[in-house]
Amino acid sequence: MNILLISHFFLPHKGGVETAVYNTAKQLISFGHKVIVITSKLEEESRDFHIIEDILIYRFKSYNIPEVKFLPQISSFGIMPKALLKLSDIIKKYKIHVIHAEGRFFPITFLTAILNNIIFKKPMIITCQGRLKIGITGIFEEIFDKLILRYLTKNLERLICVSKSLKNRFLMFKINKKKLIVIPNGVDILKFKCIKNPKILKQYLKDKLDYKKVIFAGRLDAQKGVEYLIRAIPLVLKNYQKVHFFILGNGKLEMKLKKLASKLKINSYITFINAFSLDQMPEFYSSADIFCLPSIHEGFPLSLAEALSIGLIVVASATEGIPEAIKENENGFLVEPKNTLQLSNKLLKALTLSDQQVKIIQDNNINLAHNNFSWEYLVKKIIKIYKKSILNGII
Repeated sequence: MNILLISHFFLPHKGGVETAVYNTAKQLISFGHKVIVITSKLEEESRDFHIIEDILIYRFKSYNIPEVKFLPQISSFGIMPKALLKLSDIIKKYKIHVIHAEGRFFPITFLTAILNNIIFKKPMIITCQGRLKIGITGIFEEIFDKLILRYLTKNLERLICVSKSLKNRFLMFKINKKKLIVIPNGVDILKFKCIKNPKILKQYLKDKLDYKKVIFAGRLDAQKGVEYLIRAIPLVLKNYQKVHFFILGNGKLEMKLKKLASKLKINSYITFINAFSLDQMPEFYSSADIFCLPSIHEGFPLSLAEALSIGLIVVASATEGIPEAIKENENGFLVEPKNTLQLSNKLLKALTLSDQQVKIIQDNNINLAHNNFSWEYLVKKIIKIYKKSILNGII
């Protein structure tokens, strides 16, 4: 099959959507399919066309909305008019069988869906990532799903939801149940495996090499709830001092979070790291003892699948897709979003597990990632959707 993947963002831009599209493309090619990607130009990659690992990539200039304080991630909603004009040529040139777009809010996604309904008439699938539901953005999201997405779904083959909770949300808006299927985000299990004797975090610890390490990886914005992790640290330190926290990521809340750490006088117990390369991430996870994800809202984050594949103990918010992977006391611990006291108690519980308990959880999580969240396993499910979509089109 010839598959057109559409995503506003793609590598080398860093983020969950980009990583999901890349891994989907890579697996599709490994199964013998041809993959073309339409995405936006970046400062670090501004070519109109190039090839990465046999993935054919077309890039177009994006006209982005300026960042607005009370609208999280609004600058991501850029318009690529030339991409829309070139869609027909690309579809014809490569004899595209299926269009698969990532992220329902990106204009390139829903505008392509509208054009496809009217002009191209190709089988089309949209993967819906997690919800934002913060402030005014949450209101926009509600209106979008009730009106625009429900309209688009009538002519889509499938809406792929990354969690059961997202599927239930769409059912609540009376989106056709037959069009919805749950396929979570995954992990490259060959890349994300535990590395023995990792050294990547030792440079930050100096005389604390025997300290346990708690990590967070993700955007530093309100949705990720890092503020509540930082506020939980002094409560943890009252009962357990031989621990160090690493916050990996960047975002508009970075300075605010650093000031909060200073205010709480925990600078010696916390390290902010702006970024590691994708190749360094397995070693980063392998260096840690606990992965903490204190999100307020979440679909099914890639970082969670990555942490599971390494075998990390997970302490995370019981929100949306996360409890679908984390079972209390079996392979991690769940907390109410924004509940700092509960978060500190669960972190203490994770920090004081016996070696035997740690080993059991590590094995559970590695097996879970391999059996349920490997990209190879998940893309096989996606291919079945493609084939059924094409068959429906022929009939």
